[in-house]
Amino acid sequence: MQKNITIRSGENNLSGALHLPEYTKTKIPLIILIHGFVGSKVGEHRLFVKAARYFTERGYGVFRFDFSGCGESDGDYGDVTVTKQLREVKDVIDYLSLIHEIDEDRVTLIGHSLGGAVASLTAAKDSRVKHLLLWSPVGTPYEDITGILGPKAVREISKEGQHDYLGFMISKTFIQDLKTHQPLEAVRSYTGPAHIIHAKADEQIPKEHAVRYSNSFNKRAHTAAVYAQYIESADHTFSSYSFEDELFSKSIAWLEGHPSDQIALQL
Repeated sequence: MQKNITIRSGENNLSGALHLPEYTKTKIPLIILIHGFVGSKVGEHRLFVKAARYFTERGYGVFRFDFSGCGESDGDYGDVTVTKQLREVKDVIDYLSLIHEIDEDRVTLIGHSLGGAVASLTAAKDSRVKHLLLWSPVGTPYEDITGILGPKAVREISKEGQHDYLGFMISKTFIQDLKTHQPLEAVRSYTGPAHIIHAKADEQIPKEHAVRYSNSFNKRAHTAAVYAQYIESADHTFSSYSFEDELFSKSIAWLEGHPSDQIALQL
């Protein structure tokens, strides 16, 4: 069952889709999917739609949404910053926590790419986040995103104040704001379970971030060890049925606590 939902955040309406299991007698755990840089709630090759349906079939409620300036939400990408996205995730959690079918004590964030950084920064500050799962996450926002944009675009932003990236206007404010966020450090303040799954052949975000995240998580006191897993030959968006299947199966194995399915791979 899918419900289209609009959530107000600041001056913008955020477009979202809530997927719920067809039959349930108890409150259900919630997964919030957080997309990445210039992404949307549909995802490349419909990754988030497929993920939502996969997890819903296994008893989870799943919410996927567009940040402002993305997909069907209000706003323009020229006004986007990670700081603003953090406020939007908070507003999303506020709204969903009041839905009677949802168990507000079992909220999981799954973030892909820059969404992984946003999910990490949110979990570090919001105690309502009980599980954190990162898919090929950005670890160093400024370095990773400017690496995607390329030096020519970065110079243009510095000189002109903006750059047209594939039809998305990237502002100087967006770039400067990236420098203020350090998710690899922030996650040490998160006290819940976490897991990282990274594409082994990621062409955009260094796969080494998976180990950097796990090392940072493991500096916390009195928490379970956090491991990194990899999907062999997978690109950044897991763009094949076999990559998706492995991504989803590894994710559900961790969520449902099957240690035998969780192989700790370190580079």
